Amino acid sequence: MHSTTKLQIGNLALGAILFLLAVLVAVETVSLTPPTQQATVGPAFFPLLVALGLAANAAALFWQALRGRVSADQWLKHDMAPMLIVLAGLVLQMALLTTAGWIVATTLLFATVARAFGSRRIVLDLLIGFLLSAASFYMFNEVLGLSLPQGWIVETFMND
Repeated sequence: MHSTTKLQIGNLALGAILFLLAVLVAVETVSLTPPTQQATVGPAFFPLLVALGLAANAAALFWQALRGRVSADQWLKHDMAPMLIVLAGLVLQMALLTTAGWIVATTLLFATVARAFGSRRIVLDLLIGFLLSAASFYMFNEVLGLSLPQGWIVETFMND
């Protein structure tokens, strides 16, 4: 198989994965319960913006692959393993968000993405992920007055 053909198939595959991820993010965002307070920018704005960006990147990959004028020396080769690891982390976060809560789900997402970027320090990645997710949980829930899913950590250690 010619390298340009392989690249076109890779662009189609990556485009399809990005498009499915965009649809998944959009569907999950739309299915969330809206907050009771009024806000200029609601909690669905940024996830929908991310879904739009994913869909635009998928469309660009489809366009390049279907045009058939992509040469192998113009594009970097797609390294699918890190992308699939990040995708698995996102799916895991969405699956755990309502039961385990924001802190646990986002801690695991952080460690998964760090692994995809080549980190081998799982304990440190989990610790950093925990600190960042706990800080963002506090900022959203206490400072901004929005509510992220609590999960068992907050229910165990913070509720009396």
